[in-house]
Amino acid sequence: MLNNILLQIKEKKAFLPLSEKKIAEVILKDPVSVINMNSSLLAKKAGSSSAAVIRFCRSIGLKGFVDLKLQLSADLQGINDNVYTDIVPGEDLEQIKKKFLVNTHYVFKETNHTLDSEAVSQATKLFYESSVIYPFGVGASGIVAEDFQQKFSRIGKKVIVLQDQHVLATALAVADDRALFLGISNGGEKSEVLALTKMAKEFGVQTISLTRNTENTLSTLADVPLKTAFAQEPPLRSGATVSLLAQMYAIDILFYAYVTNYYQASIQKLEKSKEAIDHLYQQFEFF
Repeated sequence: MLNNILLQIKEKKAFLPLSEKKIAEVILKDPVSVINMNSSLLAKKAGSSSAAVIRFCRSIGLKGFVDLKLQLSADLQGINDNVYTDIVPGEDLEQIKKKFLVNTHYVFKETNHTLDSEAVSQATKLFYESSVIYPFGVGASGIVAEDFQQKFSRIGKKVIVLQDQHVLATALAVADDRALFLGISNGGEKSEVLALTKMAKEFGVQTISLTRNTENTLSTLADVPLKTAFAQEPPLRSGATVSLLAQMYAIDILFYAYVTNYYQASIQKLEKSKEAIDHLYQQFEFF
């Protein structure tokens, strides 16, 4: 499996200081040539310094420049197959599938690292103790809220998805002290989600956030912040793609963590929900 060093550099680039960002751009533009460079040559080509090259390597989680070259060499297959670039006009379908698979694998792997086990444990405990859960997100994150509802309602949790922000605000205002608000926003800066999270806290409702792995406002506000990988979305897209998958992957992990901790009760509820679906289909025979 490819080690995705270029995706790692893409992910970190936006948060690097200018001297290191220049180095990232040179590597991303021509990674193969970097394998044959020394740190001084790379620094010169980037208009930076040898010290900045070392700092850059450490910023992306590597030991040093030699480690970077080893990672790039190990990734030659993916680099030569051109799987780390964005979709281009007239792209072959097999190449599209290959690129998407590489990006998806990387985001799932990184989400496993960024989704803190202690935070997941705290979240599942809050889910269990809650009288009602209000998941909320805008756009693609709204789809994630509905996915959360679909999963957790089948194991007996009362989950209400309200897209009308006025109705949700009033529901939070009169909620009891065991109500829970789950704010979902990939960037963690959506004004609607931030406003409702602040209101939930003012009303004494506990809060959980699901965002990407950055220092964002929503994760700072929430009682329990959950973070997925920083998904670098390509410019050619109609909406969230890889970031949406990362959020839904996180919801799956939360679901399985919950079921594992409260296994017997969850299994019983799942069996009842399956029986209800079977019973529903039996009714169709009368029409």
